[in-house]
Amino acid sequence: MQKISSFFNSFMERYLSSNKQIQRIILFALIALVLVVGSFAGYYYFDRFYSNQQPISERTLAEAEQAVQADPENLQTRLVLAETYLLYGRYSDALNNANQVFTKDPKIERAWLVIGVANALSGNPSSAITPLTNYVNAYKDEEMPGMDKYLQEAAYYLGDSYLQMGQPENAILPLEQVVGWSQLDADAMYKLGLAYSGVGRYEDAVNMFAEAVNFVPNFSEAYQAMAVAYDAGGKSDLGDYARGMLAYSQKDYPAAIELLIKAGGKYPGYAPIFAGLGLSYEATGDLQNAKTSFETAVSIDRDNFTAARGLERVSALMNK
Repeated sequence: MQKISSFFNSFMERYLSSNKQIQRIILFALIALVLVVGSFAGYYYFDRFYSNQQPISERTLAEAEQAVQADPENLQTRLVLAETYLLYGRYSDALNNANQVFTKDPKIERAWLVIGVANALSGNPSSAITPLTNYVNAYKDEEMPGMDKYLQEAAYYLGDSYLQMGQPENAILPLEQVVGWSQLDADAMYKLGLAYSGVGRYEDAVNMFAEAVNFVPNFSEAYQAMAVAYDAGGKSDLGDYARGMLAYSQKDYPAAIELLIKAGGKYPGYAPIFAGLGLSYEATGDLQNAKTSFETAVSIDRDNFTAARGLERVSALMNK
């Protein structure tokens, strides 16, 4: 996921100044990360990246492992190895090395972060709570938390761990912190929406999912969760809007059009429905209906970015 890539990109930026051996290790990781984070959407799957870039990953791990073999008592070098294992999904190895660092010096916050994230990503959320809570508490009152990507990642995985444990009420605070600090993190918005929905705050949940899809228009999971929240909140017709956009994101355009027309009949003043309808018609090549739908959305809400851009795009195509 984008979140995982962002987390490790932050690690790499943070520790380039350690020493030349560590710089060399991290340089390889940076090369790999450039390949991972080159496109925007919110979904970056490590297994796909790893299978395509195995020679680079092997070389990176070899550098990190050789550095530890050369100086096994160097905690910074061992921690870089832990971070490198974490980058490549070897969570048990990451935990083994980070725990060795923690045992020798429990005050190294980087170790808390690696231990917490590795446990969260390996399906052991209960063991992630304490180290991530400690990390968040250590930095949450700093002057500019919005600039601290590591703090944001710690809070994100803390919230995600609570969600994994079925405790949405405890996930809300850390995820609200991430959204407040970042304001651009679609993954955190989606997770916060899940937390709100889990405690029955369906309107807040829908608003969060709507924010998430503003940043990631094809965010299928967010549309699916939005539909559930609308239905649970007694607005099943708007649930059809969300289901229509889910169908659109899955490229099932006839189903999307049918559901969005149905939702538009019930909510003729809701611009996103007609913006989504315009996108669906455009995807089928029906430019006239796409144009009409975008025009309807803009007439309802002239600030609807999706509709305004869609109208420009379709009009240009029709005038060729």
